[in-house]
Amino acid sequence: PIAIAIEDVREIKTKDLVGEGTGSGDDTFRIRHAGHLPSYLKTTVQERFGTWGVQTSDSSDLVMMIRVTRFHVLETHAFYGSTFAAEVQLPWTLADRSGRVFASGTALGTGKTKGRWRNPINCEEVLADALQQAAASVLVSTNLQEAWLTAVPQPAPEHVAAAAPAPARPQGRVALAVPPSRVNSKVAPAVLPKTPAQLLADVKQLRREQVGTGLLVDYVSKQTLASAFSANDLVQWKKAGVPEPVTAAALQRAP
Repeated sequence: PIAIAIEDVREIKTKDLVGEGTGSGDDTFRIRHAGHLPSYLKTTVQERFGTWGVQTSDSSDLVMMIRVTRFHVLETHAFYGSTFAAEVQLPWTLADRSGRVFASGTALGTGKTKGRWRNPINCEEVLADALQQAAASVLVSTNLQEAWLTAVPQPAPEHVAAAAPAPARPQGRVALAVPPSRVNSKVAPAVLPKTPAQLLADVKQLRREQVGTGLLVDYVSKQTLASAFSANDLVQWKKAGVPEPVTAAALQRAP
């Protein structure tokens, strides 16, 4: 297992700023994240790594430090709705508690979608797509994989006092400081194929956030499954209370 550490090093004056957009009269407005961004990023990256089989533990001597240098969405208003484009840049380092570095690199992710003007759902969606793509880029790095397999991590020296972890901040649904509206938006395809169990974990998370059946069907229809559904998979989807149209759409994505 590895520990995940996130550091926001973006060169901006206010850390809640995550983008900007244009209005109907070419006036600009800022898009802000309502919450503690590093905590949100750590939770999201851990959950995504978990669906790909990565074990994480805050007590591990092997640490992946991720420095956020870019987390930005640009909304461009047009006559019919808006275009949302996101960029995420994550320089990362794999090291142990003693300070020895095993591997490093930089992961990039982008996202793009069309939607309604000043719509927070589209902002959340396109930033999440870019973040997922960047997270996937980290794990597919050959440099990282080789270092991870051979690393023998050491704990921090005894004379180095362990820093107390920052108190966890409550994390709810991603909220951006723009007026709410509703839209049937598109979801970008998954970066990596998933097993039925991994896709079920995504669906359950979306249902906890009260995403409707229509959007869930749209989401799973854009995914790629690495394996077909087994009888046990179907039972687990049924027990989870997944609506039948969503399960049917997922079955269509199986090889």
